[in-house]
Amino acid sequence: MNHERKLLISAITSLFVMLGIGTILFKTIEGWSTLDSFYFTGITMLTIGYGDIYPKTPTGKIAVVIFGMIAIGIALYSVNLIARLAFRQNLESTEWLLKKTKSELSKGHSSNQSPSEQDRQYK
Repeated sequence: MNHERKLLISAITSLFVMLGIGTILFKTIEGWSTLDSFYFTGITMLTIGYGDIYPKTPTGKIAVVIFGMIAIGIALYSVNLIARLAFRQNLESTEWLLKKTKSELSKGHSSNQSPSEQDRQYK
């Protein structure tokens, strides 16, 4: 497994781990249901923040600030990594296609075939 793939798997795993940690953290501190804690953690990590659920205890308020800085940082890193890998994959595919096209074109032009004969060859 190459280095980039390992990074991608660890980034995605980190997102799910943070989602789990946040759910447990806010369930414990705020006494919310598992669903409400999961929902709050998700909207916090996505930086949506509807405001329908929010910490009411001082400990919860401190926890959400610290958790938010860490979780949002991990989320941004993961999105950045996924975008870079997708861009690189697209770029490599494009470069491969260009090389193949240039190779095919140079084969056609180096022969003694007329352009119409070359066209028939590719049809």
